This record gives sequence, structure tokens and C-alpha cells, in this order.
Amino acid sequence: MRLKYIRLAGFKSFVDNTKVAFPEQMTCIVGPNGCGKSNVIDAVRWVLGESSAKNLRGDAMTDVIFNGSQVRKPVGQASVELVFDNSDGRLQGEYVSYQEVSVKRVVTRDGQSLYFLNNAKCRRRDITDLFLGTGLGPRSYAIIEQGMISRLIESRPQELRIFIEEAAGISKYKERRKETESRMSRTRENLERLTDVREELGQQLAKLQRQAAAAKRYQQLKAEERAYKSQLQALKWLHYQEQCDRVERELTAEQTELEKWLAEQRGSERGQTELRQQELDFQEQVDQAQESFYQASSQVTAVEQQIRYQRQMIQQRQQQRDQWQQQWILAKQEIDEETIQLEEARAQLVEVEEQLAVAEEELAMALEAHEEAESRYQDWQENNAQQQREFARLKERHSVLEAELHASTQLIAQVDERHATVRQELANLEQEKPQLPDALLTVARERELAAANAAKEVEAFTSALKQAKLDEEAARQHVDSTQRSLSQLAGQQASYEQLLAAQEAELEPESRAWLASQTCVGTCRELLEVPLEWVAAVELWAGQWLSAPVLEKPPEQWPEFLQQSVLVLPEKHNAIPNQALAAKLNGPMRNSSLFAGIAWAENEGEARALLNSPGWHAVALPVGKILGPDWILAAGEMQDGLLAWQQALNDVLQTIELVQAQGEEAQTQLTQVTERRQSLEEQLETARSDWQQAQQVAFQAQERFSYAEQSVQRHEADVAKREQELETLSARVSSLKAEHEVKLEQKADIELQIETHAPEVAKTETLGDAIKLEVSEYSRARAQQQQQVHTQQLQKQQYQSRCETIQAQLERLQRTMSEAEERLQLQTEDESSEEEISVLEEQLAENLMMREQAETALVQIKEQLSAVQEELSIINKGQSAVHEQIAKQREKVESRKLELAAARERGHALLESFGEERISLKEVLENMPEEANEREWQQALDERSRKIQQLGAINLAAIEEVEAQSERKAYLDDQYEDLSASLATLEDAIKKIDRETRSRFKKTYDQVNSDLQALFPKVFGGGSAYLDLTDDDLLETGVTIMARPPGKKNSTIHLLSGGEKALTALALVFAIFRLNPAPFCLLDEVDAPLDDVNVGRFCRLVKEMSESVQFIYISHNKIAMEMATHLAGVTMQEPGVSRLVAVDVDEAIALAEAS
Repeated sequence: MRLKYIRLAGFKSFVDNTKVAFPEQMTCIVGPNGCGKSNVIDAVRWVLGESSAKNLRGDAMTDVIFNGSQVRKPVGQASVELVFDNSDGRLQGEYVSYQEVSVKRVVTRDGQSLYFLNNAKCRRRDITDLFLGTGLGPRSYAIIEQGMISRLIESRPQELRIFIEEAAGISKYKERRKETESRMSRTRENLERLTDVREELGQQLAKLQRQAAAAKRYQQLKAEERAYKSQLQALKWLHYQEQCDRVERELTAEQTELEKWLAEQRGSERGQTELRQQELDFQEQVDQAQESFYQASSQVTAVEQQIRYQRQMIQQRQQQRDQWQQQWILAKQEIDEETIQLEEARAQLVEVEEQLAVAEEELAMALEAHEEAESRYQDWQENNAQQQREFARLKERHSVLEAELHASTQLIAQVDERHATVRQELANLEQEKPQLPDALLTVARERELAAANAAKEVEAFTSALKQAKLDEEAARQHVDSTQRSLSQLAGQQASYEQLLAAQEAELEPESRAWLASQTCVGTCRELLEVPLEWVAAVELWAGQWLSAPVLEKPPEQWPEFLQQSVLVLPEKHNAIPNQALAAKLNGPMRNSSLFAGIAWAENEGEARALLNSPGWHAVALPVGKILGPDWILAAGEMQDGLLAWQQALNDVLQTIELVQAQGEEAQTQLTQVTERRQSLEEQLETARSDWQQAQQVAFQAQERFSYAEQSVQRHEADVAKREQELETLSARVSSLKAEHEVKLEQKADIELQIETHAPEVAKTETLGDAIKLEVSEYSRARAQQQQQVHTQQLQKQQYQSRCETIQAQLERLQRTMSEAEERLQLQTEDESSEEEISVLEEQLAENLMMREQAETALVQIKEQLSAVQEELSIINKGQSAVHEQIAKQREKVESRKLELAAARERGHALLESFGEERISLKEVLENMPEEANEREWQQALDERSRKIQQLGAINLAAIEEVEAQSERKAYLDDQYEDLSASLATLEDAIKKIDRETRSRFKKTYDQVNSDLQALFPKVFGGGSAYLDLTDDDLLETGVTIMARPPGKKNSTIHLLSGGEKALTALALVFAIFRLNPAPFCLLDEVDAPLDDVNVGRFCRLVKEMSESVQFIYISHNKIAMEMATHLAGVTMQEPGVSRLVAVDVDEAIALAEAS
């Protein structure tokens, strides 16, 4: 793998998009001071993940963005891209198959830093992981600056150890060891918490068993309560059924009365219907009579309109006759005038036709003369063109022969040169005859064996990956199990919180507002810590005070409206006797007066003795009893109260924390297994890649052997080819020379013909000029005659058009006269119109008489209709009384229906309640005693409810919780064993990491020390240097370096000069490179403190190592510049802006030698 090029944009002084290419193994970056050379090194360090602005010679990470110059504005972001050639597949993981890998970093003014891998956005960690094991990194030994030389030599032992660890590749082991130790610490903490929870869980199980017994008693009473309640509802349902039967009988009687009134109403409506039918008949007759009247009126109007229309038409026809008489007279006058004009136009047309005939004869004569001249000119053109073509052909042939002679001369020279070249190549081939090496066949067989071994490794990784996937699935199931446990615990938490919330007293608004105005520190149960064995006694003694709020100090005055028990936090902490019950308690409320005068005892005997002593008026026992002088309080079957629930809630919360921690541990294990599976997948992919590469190498070895064999065959073929080519070239030269002589003779003959044709061509051109002048004169004469003929033709067309126009006007005027004569002949039509008007007036009189008769009939029918309507109105008034009686009776019927519906609804509601509770009414009625009645059954129901209330608060979840807690206890035991096993596994992993770290560190240290001892004399020309350990513990020991140049016996390395320190540091770095060479090495003016002699040694060492490592270095030394095979110059012609000038040294030398 090698660095192909760097692309910078907006980074420090490289404001423009700049590409710095590294095509060779040794590239030297040169330029004056301050031009921006070191910015190239900073760009590489920055892209590889450098997060310290100080190491990039800045105060903030945004300082790498170009900040402007005298003529340029600042830019908004900086970006640097490194492109690597990964054709050797050194990068591991998913990028092993990529030929090129691009790494890019972008930073903006707002401080946002982005990383890209092959133009895909990624994390900074992805960049560092990509180069893990390659020796590259922001602070690795592959990037060496001038200041870093002295820091490397003078660094503390632990700092120098870091370079050895990086070379050994154990930094990742140290990180894994740190993570493993962190997991071990968390595992031990989980074990401690788990032990506490297991002990507390045993105590909770005993308490839950008592709560489960009370819950069963509660369930029994609740079942009896439900039975009495269902039977009581059945009795009520029977009562509602009897009520429904009674109301149905009353409803039937009311409906019978309503039907009687309705029958009377129907009889009256029948008479009303007959009158309405008569009213409809008379109304129809009125409509018919009215329609007849309207028809007669419309006929009268129509006849009147026809009479008016006929009279108007007679008047219009008289006016039209007068107009047509006038038009006939005018048309007659115009015809006379147009006839005279037509005669004049015809005479002028005859005159123009005669003139046109003369002009056309003259034009024909001019055309004939012009055609004769044109014919002579065409004959001359053909003759002249033939002479010109012949003359041009001779010249062209002469030019072709000259070119062919020149080409023939060059071709002969080239063939002679090629003949000499082929003869020399043939001699060289005879000297360079290749041999077929047997070693290539052996190498090919070895590569095939390596490919077979790689295939076996792929099979091994495939099997390991399958097992890792099974482990991952098991870990994922463990995580799911932890999540289910958390869900169960969350349900228990919600159950206890609801139980505690249900016991809180509901306050009036005034009491709630007053308590809110006071400083409340909590409730009494929250400020008490009670051991498990004394919980029942404290609950029995404190009772309702446990839920009472506790004020920080007493109020100035207790309000009268307060309905809540309230306590005040004790101000003084007096000494508590050991025998007092308060001594068994913890928390601020242990000093409350609630517990004054009450002692504790293990049994009743001790309690009686304490009661006889002064100062104690009550004694508490662990069994849940409190004894007084003449009384005793016993818990009996009373369930656990507020303190027990509060403590159970606290236990659940602690368990939730523990299970959450276990869930995190399980998730961590899942992550580790997943990472292992991913690692195996990567290793499998790498093994497959290695297998493919081994196959490719074997194929290449076979190809090399085949290539060597083919090379021998090609050599023999080349020799035969060269010999054949020599024979061909010899024959070719003889043929070319003969053709050259023939073309020389042809050229001389063509030149003689050109001299003969030149005078004839000149004579023909003179004759052509005279013929052209004659054709031009005839053309002008023809054009004049054509213009005259055209003018005469236009005049003829004008006179013809005028005659046609006048003739058309005469025809139009004659048609107008004929039409006027026809119109004047229509006088007889007026007489027929007068007769038609007389007929229409007689018809109008008849229609007027018919309209009067229709109007008389309409008035008579309307009078009959009014009489029927008056009789119908009288009947309608009589029906009002009947309607009122029907309405009253209907109200009674609706009232009974509502009463019936209400009784049915109440019965239906009871049936629905049975359905909701999934109780069969039929079964309840069958099982209900005959003596059952509502009063006695209500008393029995109240009795069961009172007993349920006496039981107090019941934890119905206790029955299930006993089973759940038992399962939880078993689960916690399993967890304890799992955690113990995990701890042992982690300890084994630590030991394995330590063994691997010691082994790798020792091996690397020995190898680097050996290489340092070998390189140091080369660099200094003698002397010695070695590494030493500060401790026997290979995990923690530091590393020191000791160097003694030739002739010196210094006691410490700090006594060396700057140049000696620089050479020593370079020797150490190159020793590390020998062991674990990075893809490239960046050197920033490391030769600055060296003299020319030492620079020469430094250059020889770099040149030697450049065979396996790509070197990119900055230098001002001419010797170092001469060593490079590629120079990259950085200039700053524009102030503040760096630009690049690149030179390929090998190519420059080749050009210099060629010139």
C-alpha cells in the first residue's frame, strides 16, 4: 500500500484546490521558508484523526481553515483527501478488495468535523480502525517532524514504550484489557447487590405468604357477596315483571276507549270526503269554463292581429313600386353612357395590337443574331477547355513525378536504414538467447500448495463463525429474558404504588391549600426505617399516623377546618433507652412522641415485667402484638399495611436496579459476542481474500513459467522473422532503385510537352476575348427589343380589361331594368289583400260573441263551487271537539306506555348487569331459596360488605406474587451462578491478554533492539546503541535508549549533540520500520541539524529502505534533494497562498541526456 496523492482545498495556506501527487518511492518537497511545505505533513496528520490543535500548530481546530490574505477572503471550510493505492490488499476488512481507498476529512467554521471513506460518511474511529496494525495514525512513528526528534530521544521510559507497543501491535490488547477490567468491576458490584437482594427476598416471601392467606379469605367473602347481590337483583327483576303485567292491563283499557273516539272521527270524515269530491268536480268545471273563455279571447286577438298585418303589407308594396320605378329610369341612363365608352375602348385596342405585331418581328431578328454569337462562343469555350485540361494534366503529372521521386529517394534511405537495424537486431538476438529456468516450475508447485493450505484455513474460520452465531443467539435470548423480568417488576411496582395511593386520604380544598402553604418534609412512613420483624407492631401502634404528612415545624395556629392527621418533625434528638421501641427504628421520626412510653420485648414474660417497671405503659412484641396494663392489641388476620407495602416497593425498586444492571451486562456480553462474530466474519473474509490471493499467486507463478517457456519460443520466432525480413529488404531496395530511374525519364518527357503547349494556349485566350465582346453587344440589343414588346403587351392587357369591365357593367344594368319591370307588374296583389281583410272582420265578430257566452258560463259554475265550500267549512268545525277527546285519550295511552317502558327498562338493566357479570338469571332463580326476600337479602349483603371492610387493605396480587417471587428467587440464584462464572471467564481473559502482551512486547523489543544495534553503526560509521528495560514486569516496564557514537563513552543520551540525537532517533525509527514498516514515512526537515557527511549517511539509509517503504520528506539540503526521484516544489508568489510545482527527476535527466 502506498500514498498515491493528496488533494487539499482551503487547508491553511492551500486555499485553491491543489493535488499533490507522489508517483515515486522517494518524493522531496522543497521551497523557501514559510511557503507552506509543512502544511502538507499537517494535512496527512489531520486526516488520520489528529484531534489536538496544538499538534497542528494552532489554538483551535478551525485554525486549519484558510483565514484570508491581503487580496483573498476567508473560506468557509477546509478539506483534505488522501488516496491510497491498495493493490497489494494490505488494508483489512471490507476494503481489502479495493484497488484505491480514499480517506477525507472536512471541517467548517462552526467546528463541525466530518470524515469520509470512499466518499461515504463515517466516524473518526472508523478511520483509526482502518489503519490499525499498518503503523499509520495521527501520532505514529510514520510521521516525524524536526521537533519530534528531540522529544523521541529525551522522552520518559513510559513514553518511549508507546512506540514499541505500536510496533508490536499490542495497543489494541491494552484497550481490551481495560474494557475487561471495567466489566469485572461491574460484575463484582452486581454480585454484591445480588447477594443483598437474595437475603431480602427470603424475608419478603414469608410476608407474602401471610398476605396470600388474607387474600384467599377476601376472595371467599367476595364470592358470597356476589351471590347475595345477584339474588337480590333477581328479586328486584321479579318485582319489575309484576309491575309490567299490571301496566299492560291498564294500557289495553285506555286503548279500547281511544278506538271508540277514532271510529266516530272516521264517520265524520266520510261525509267530509264526499263534499271535498264535489268541490273538486266544481273546481274542474270552473277550470274548463275558464279555459274556453281564454281560447275565445285568444282567437279574437289573433284575428285582430291578421287584419293589422294585411293593411301594413298593402302600404309597404305601394312604397316598393315607387322605388322600382325610379331605379328603372336611372339604369336606362347609365346603359347609354357605358355603350359610348365601350366603343372608344375597342378602337384603342385595335391600334395597340398593330404596334405589338411590329415589335415582336424586330425581337425575333435580335434573338436569331444573339444565338449565332452564343454558338461561336460555346465552340471557343470547348476548344479552350480542352487545351487547358491537357496543359493542367501535364503540369500535374510533372508534380506527381517530382513527389514520387522525392518519396522514392526517402524510401530507399529508410529501407537501407531498416536493413542495417534488422541486421543489428539479429546479431543481438543471437547473443541474448534465453534459457528456460527449472526454478520457475518449483515455485509454481509451492504456490499451489500454499493455495491448498489457505483453503483449509477458510474452512476453519467458517466453522468458528457458525459457533459464534450460535453464541450470539444465546446472548440475545438472555437479553430478552432480562427485559421480560423488568416488565414483571414494573407491574409489581405499579401495584404497590396504587395500593399506597389508595390509602391516601382525600382532603377538602381548604385543608389541601393549608398543607401546601406549610413546609412538608414527607409522610411518617417515608421518614421511618423499620426492621422486618417489627413492621407489624409499628403498623398496629401507629395506624393512621403512618400516612400523616410531617411538617418541618409546628404552625402558629392549627386551623379548625383541618380534616387530616398531621405530625411535626421532632426538634431535639434526646437519648433513647435501649429497651424503647424507638431504639429499633431509624429515621427522623423515631424521636416522635408517637413512640414515647412503648418498649419492646421478645416474649410476653419480658413484656409483663417491663409493664411493672415505671416509664412504660405499653410493650411491643415481634409477633404483631402490643400489651398494656389491662389490654392487648393483636394484628390477627390483618394484612400488611403501609409500612410493609412501602418496604416491598423499595425492594422492588432495588431489584429493578439490579436487573437493569444485569440487563446492561447481558447487553455488553451480546455486544462482545456480536463483535466476535463480526471479527470472525472479517477474518473469514480476510482468509477468503488470502485464499483467492494465494490462488492468484499460484496462477501467476504458473503464468511466469508459461511466459518463460513462451519467451524461448518467441525468441526463435523473432530470429526467423528477422532473417526473412533481411531477404525481403534486399529485394525491395533493388526494385525501388529501378523504379526511380524510370520516373526520371518520364519527368524529362513531360517537361518537353509543357514547353510545346504554352504558345497555343495563349493564342486561344486572345480569340476568346473578341468573341466575348460580340456576344455582349447582341445581348444588349435583344434586351431593348424585349422591353419594348413587354410595354406593348401591358397596354393591350389594359384595354382588354377595360372593355370587359364596361361589358359587365352593361349586363348588370340590364338585369336591374328587367327586375324593375317585373316588380311594377304586381299591382293586382293589393286587390286580393282588400278582400282578405273583409273576411277577417266577419270572423272577428263571431269570435267576440263566443267569448261573451264562455264568460257567462264561468260565473254560474263559480257560484255553485262557493256553496259547496261553505258546507264543508261547517263540517270541519264540528270535528274539533272529537279531535280534543282523541288527544286526551292518546295522552293517557302514552302515559301508560312510558310507565311500562320504564318498568321494562329497569328489568332490562338488571338483565344487562347479569350479562356483564356473566351470571345466568335462570340459574340464580333456580338456586334461590323460596323464603328469599329483598329486606333479609339486603341485610346479608351488608353483613358481607362489612366483613370485607374489616379485613382492611388487601394485596390481591400476593397470591401471584408468592409464586413470582419464588421464581424470582430461583432466577436470582441462577444469576448469581452465572455472574460468578462470568467473573471467572473475565479473569481468564485478563490472564490470556497479559500473556499475549508480554510475548508480543518481548519479541518486538528484542527485534527492534537488534535492528537498532545493526543500524546505528551504519548511520554513525561506528559506535553502538541499544535499548534497555526499566523493570522486570513486561506489562509495566518502561524503555530507555543508550547511544555512544564512535570514540565517545557518554553516561547518558542527554549529553549528545543535536545532530547525534537526530541520527540516533532516525536509527530507532528505521529499526521500527524494519520490523513493522508503515506504508509511507513522512519526514519534516529531520536532516536540518546534520552536516553534509551525516546527511549523506542519512540519504543512503533512506534510499536503501525506499525499496519497501514510500518516503515523503521536506528538506532544504541539496544532497537530500538529489536523492529524490520526484521533486514537489511549494511556492508562495501570491502572499499567503501556497501553490505546487512538480518535477519528475528521472524524466528531467532523460531529457537532459537526450538534448
